[in-house]
Amino acid sequence: MGIDPGIIKVFGPPPPGLNLSESEVSRNNGAVIAMLCLAAVAVILRFTARITLGNALMSDDWVIVVALLCIGATAGLSIVGGTLGAGTHLWSLSLTNVSQIFRILHSYTFVYAAACASTKVSILCFYIRIFTPLDRYSRYAIAFGFFLTISYPIIIWITMGNCCRPLSFYWNQFIGEKGTCIDVNTFFLALAIINMINDFIVLLIPIPRIMKLQMTRRKKVAISAIMAVGIFACVASIVRIWYLSVFMAALDITWLMGPVFIWSTIEPSVAIICACLPHLAPFLRMVHQNVLSSRDKTGSKSHGSSGPWRGPQRNSVFGNRAPHFDGRQRLGDDEIGLTNHVAGSGNIHKADSMESTILVQSSFVQSASGSR
Repeated sequence: MGIDPGIIKVFGPPPPGLNLSESEVSRNNGAVIAMLCLAAVAVILRFTARITLGNALMSDDWVIVVALLCIGATAGLSIVGGTLGAGTHLWSLSLTNVSQIFRILHSYTFVYAAACASTKVSILCFYIRIFTPLDRYSRYAIAFGFFLTISYPIIIWITMGNCCRPLSFYWNQFIGEKGTCIDVNTFFLALAIINMINDFIVLLIPIPRIMKLQMTRRKKVAISAIMAVGIFACVASIVRIWYLSVFMAALDITWLMGPVFIWSTIEPSVAIICACLPHLAPFLRMVHQNVLSSRDKTGSKSHGSSGPWRGPQRNSVFGNRAPHFDGRQRLGDDEIGLTNHVAGSGNIHKADSMESTILVQSSFVQSASGSR
């Protein structure tokens, strides 16, 4: 099959030696589907954890579902774009294919903006829950995060809804329709940079509050690991900006559209995983304790243990040394273990710093033979 004369007329001849049979469609689709599945598993585990632990589903839980649905829509559009030729060389397609791909791209921007925004809204709602009542810094920081997050999709929707006159010129410009457009490429790049900055802002908002807490080294390492996943989402945003810049400067636009679709899925998917990790910590702790309990039950038969939950106390990554009766310890809104609940006969003391609204509850178990 020869090259479409219309393609040569609009874009010129292909570079010498270019293999027009090359295709990255399968690889692109595989990467997009894999990220969607990881995000879906994270959300399912999040809901499983909250329901199993008896925690009520809150606004941030439902917003993360909206984010997952939006990512599913971006993945679907990516796959449809691949069937039309995104991920193959431009000169292996017809002008009609190119027009259809750009129509997909136009729709993609709307759901991508919604996916990014809803993920960040969920994270910000989670911050409000665990840091309530908010100090002055948290109020202003979270409000600023909401402003940037909500402004981002609104700007994209309004601009892309009016980017060309007529609007159909955006995807029909390759097949002879007359019209005008704004500099869409520069607009994409500018908004991508703003979105990247917002990623870092949302990631850094809780740092000052967390630094004020007195925690064990293991808890600090665990929380740092969650933050590291968030950093990867920021890195994905940077990589997406780079691919956007390459895409805008390229002639073989359909070939480079695949990586743009991939990284546009990776960024919000990783953000969803990061948003779900804090909710999984108590669930994993419960599973860990139940496993230890099962071992203790087995051991008690041969060693005469006085009860099924009397095994040696161990600290999980987010754990503490509280006694457990049914394998569950409900943490309420404090899912990431920022509050130490240590059961015993002593008094409950507030943390020294009253600016930190997260209570560190401590007590001491006194032995029967000890002094009182």
